[in-house]
Formats: sequence, C-alpha cells, structure tokens
Amino acid sequence: MGKLFISHAVHDKALVESVVDLLESGVGVPHRSIFCSSLKGLSIKPGKDFVDSIRENLDEATCVVALISEAYYASAFCMCELGGVWLQSKSFLPVLVPPLDFSGLKAVLSGLQVSKIASEEDLDELRDELVERLDIEGHATPRWNSKRKAFLDELPAKVKAIRFKGPVPRPAFEKLEKEFNAYREEYGAREREIDQLKMLFGDLKKAKDPKSVAKIVQKHSSSAQVFESLIGAAAAALKPLPEPVCEALYYRERRDEYFPEGREAWADVRTQLEYGLLELNSNENGVSPRAANPKVKRAVTALDELFKWLEEPPEDFHEWYEEEADGDTPDITLRAFWDRHLV
Repeated sequence: MGKLFISHAVHDKALVESVVDLLESGVGVPHRSIFCSSLKGLSIKPGKDFVDSIRENLDEATCVVALISEAYYASAFCMCELGGVWLQSKSFLPVLVPPLDFSGLKAVLSGLQVSKIASEEDLDELRDELVERLDIEGHATPRWNSKRKAFLDELPAKVKAIRFKGPVPRPAFEKLEKEFNAYREEYGAREREIDQLKMLFGDLKKAKDPKSVAKIVQKHSSSAQVFESLIGAAAAALKPLPEPVCEALYYRERRDEYFPEGREAWADVRTQLEYGLLELNSNENGVSPRAANPKVKRAVTALDELFKWLEEPPEDFHEWYEEEADGDTPDITLRAFWDRHLV
C-alpha cells in the first residue's frame, strides 16, 4: 500500500479538508496513508521540525496530489514541494482549482496533463489513478458516485471561501523565499546523491547475483524501508492467489494446517486442490499450500523472508511500527497483521 502526499497552500485549508474527505470516504484511501500538513491527524507530529518533516514525508510518498490554486503559486513552500516532486520524478497528479485555468499554469506544470477539480470525468480519472498507484482496493462505484456528487455540490462555496486576495506581505515573502532557496539547495544535493546511488546499484547488478544485490540494498536502507519492501513483495505474491490458498498460507505461518469448516468452504478448497494450489493432509481433513506450484512457491518464499526478518529486526523498528500501527504488534502469525498489510 502506497503513501499519498497532499501538496497544497495553507490558505486553501477549507477546500483541502473536503478533498481529503473525498479521498478517504469516496475513493477509499486509508487515513494512515495520507500526509497533509495542514490537517490534524494527517500532519507533522509534535516536536518535529517542519521542513525536515515535509522533506521526509515527500521522500516516502508513492504519489503526490497537488491542489493548484492561486494561493499555491504564491506559496514558497508549495513551489518547493513542486520542485521536489520534479527532481524525484514522483508519481504526480496535479489538480486545477478555479478560477485558475490551463492558461495560468506555470513552472514545471506547463504542458503537463492536469485534472480539473470541478469536472466529474476528471475526478473519476483521479480516483482510478489513485487506486492503481497506491495499490488499494477502493470503495464501490455507487459510494464513490454519491461522495463525488456531494463534493461537487459543495465545491462552489468552498472555492469562494478560499478566493485568494493577493500575495503575502513582503517580509513574510522574503522569509519564505529564503527557506525555499535552502530547500531547493537541499534537493539539489539529494538529486546528486540519488545519481550516485543509481550508479552504485548499476555496478552491483553487473557484478553480483540478484539475491546478493537485494541483501546489499537492505543493508543500506532504513528498517521501515526494508519492512515496506518485504511487505510489498509478500502482498504482491498473495494478490493473484484465491482466498482459500491465502487462508492456508496464513495457517502455515502459524505452523498449522487449514481445516475448512462447512460445505461451502470445502467446495472452494476442492477447486484449488484440482488446480494444484493446495494439497490434503494425510487424514484428508485439512489442507496446506502446495509449494510445487510456482505461484504458491513465490508467496511462500516472500512470506518466509518477511517472517525471518521480523524475528530479529533492527532495534529502531518496533518503536517505529508501534507508532505507525497504533500500538499493534508486528507479528505475522496474527490475523490483525494480515488484515493490515497482506490481504
């Protein structure tokens, strides 16, 4: 599951609240997957440096949605975020807020495909793009249609409420401009580091086998990055497998067999037995994943790698995970862990 960064002007907070509500309740983007600096619960944590937090969350983002308004172009931080997205070649979805139109697009946005926030068709495309890029299931279409209609009905009043009346005062602008220049220099340095790392990885891939490369990359990644990478690999391997097979794999991680209950459950299991994805135990009252099948083998391998890493993760991992998962335990043998990360 990816992370979504909402780039916006603080001046537009009233509209941003409605957009975030549409993304959560209409599209189905999980609350914990959204970073939005002006909204409580989605923003910078107490005690954290503002600029560092913005940079870190932008670095971690899978996708960036930018609300391009009159106030956006007047914000040094927004321009900085926009530059960061451009430097890192992030998955970028700009959304145009009236009264701006395509002729008003400037900087790196000029010539890009931009969605209009007041267009039903554009909002539908935005929804589809987010579901795909963040790798989420998304809510059903009737619910989306209802939420989109409510959003568009309220939009004129929201746009009126955020109508920009002019640039920021000169002293404030100069302060923001100074911060922006410092931020831009920081991203320039990051871009050079990224180029160097790309060259390093290229050399590694030429000299080593894929497993060795993967170990080296993990060694130089944070525990959170390694965890997300392992989770992504396991979830991707489980995705094409039918529910009974995933259930059997879950029980395998618990060092147990899957014992289906009821005629309907056994009917589904028999189908997967016929396809060679499951195999019966000796008593023929339970099943386990058939690792001889290539798809099942990929899932088994990915889950084993995740299980092994979770046995002895780096010292900072548990503190990070408890904060991210609202106190839950990173235990692959628990149903809650699978519901949160894998299925």
